[in-house]
Amino acid sequence: MKKFLICLLLCVSLGIHAQQVRHITAQTTRMSESTLLKRFKLKEGEAFTEKEYQKAQEDLHKLRVFKTLEFLEEKRKDGVDIHIKADDRSYVFPMAFAMSGKKRSAGLSLASGNLFKQGESAFLFVGGGRDGFATHGGLSLGDDAFYIGYSHVNFEQSFYRNGWMSSPGVFSSADDKGNYDHLLLTTVHGKQDDLMFTYSRRLSRVWSVSITPQYEYYSYKSPLLDSGNHSHVSFGVSYSDDIRSGMNMGALSGIGWSDKQHALRDLPRVRVGKLAQATYTAGGDWSGSDYTIQKLSLGGGYMWEFKTRHMLAVFAKMQRAFEAPFSNRIRSGDLLFGMGIYDREQRGKTGMSAGISFTYFILRNQTGLLSLMPFYEQAYISSGGHSYELHSGAGATLAYRFWRFPLPFGLNFTKNLNDGSHHIGFKVGGHF
Repeated sequence: MKKFLICLLLCVSLGIHAQQVRHITAQTTRMSESTLLKRFKLKEGEAFTEKEYQKAQEDLHKLRVFKTLEFLEEKRKDGVDIHIKADDRSYVFPMAFAMSGKKRSAGLSLASGNLFKQGESAFLFVGGGRDGFATHGGLSLGDDAFYIGYSHVNFEQSFYRNGWMSSPGVFSSADDKGNYDHLLLTTVHGKQDDLMFTYSRRLSRVWSVSITPQYEYYSYKSPLLDSGNHSHVSFGVSYSDDIRSGMNMGALSGIGWSDKQHALRDLPRVRVGKLAQATYTAGGDWSGSDYTIQKLSLGGGYMWEFKTRHMLAVFAKMQRAFEAPFSNRIRSGDLLFGMGIYDREQRGKTGMSAGISFTYFILRNQTGLLSLMPFYEQAYISSGGHSYELHSGAGATLAYRFWRFPLPFGLNFTKNLNDGSHHIGFKVGGHF
């Protein structure tokens, strides 16, 4: 009996040892082999499982700088050897856009990937319109990401009956002027300057943290509103697993397609993605603000990607302003999920929202993806007490996206279910 137990323990020990990663080697085109192996989250000496192996492969695909990626594994008695063969390229992609209509605007962007052979991606954007201008820049390098942005907005803040307010912005595609005059209470001219910097770091495959100091200054002609400094700092933590990401500007030249054939095939089973985020915002004398600001935001979602790649997504969010002046109150436009286009929004101290969408791929081939996405989203805003104002919408977006290109474009129809208005417009980017 004792010999049998020793033999059993020996077999179990050998079995466990056989599941260790023994050696990992790489062959690259531009970046160094050590850089690629650093991005590959499965390490030598760790336990080898098919699940973790697939997750580590996805991490490399998501860099979107590879034309091809090939993974070869050899299982031996004393462990598993892995060899990665990568054809990594670089790209610099300029793009200009213009929007006509009531809100005329134009912009120029420049994006690059793997330019410095580190698997990094970077972008720069400059643009403006009738209401102001904005510039943004960002860099993603390994587990670290940096973002900086500045915007200057001249706007007319309109106040309507039943708590509705206009939605000002540099590139707002909707314009409420003249559409709701019979409900208009008053209009105040304002200016906003906004400078923000964000640093985020990925702690593991699914967890990341961020910090965002933000300078924000408002100037209103009305003395009743909160002119002055609104500077604050936000701290965030997020969990993301199996959520689609990593689209890139190099797609049109064939870069970032390393998992294309895999993504075009049907899934063996339904895949569930999960997302959770929490952000705390604070400001006061210590941040240079003329006002005390304390806000908390919690949000999350599930995404079911079916065998045929169609996707069902549900979202939920809650925000609370413990202390905040008018300009920093909870906005229903921020509570919603970017699926609809609205002229107006609600503001309050507390807000909750939920949304659902279904993405149906009408066409999915080697060139791109044609999809139809019906959606419904609803937000509740409270200014205090137990009464809530509603901001809900339903509609659909018909869109086409070149493979892995980050700016899908299409037509969006949104019906505001509370004030009866509707919006039909051309949409670039967004949740489709």
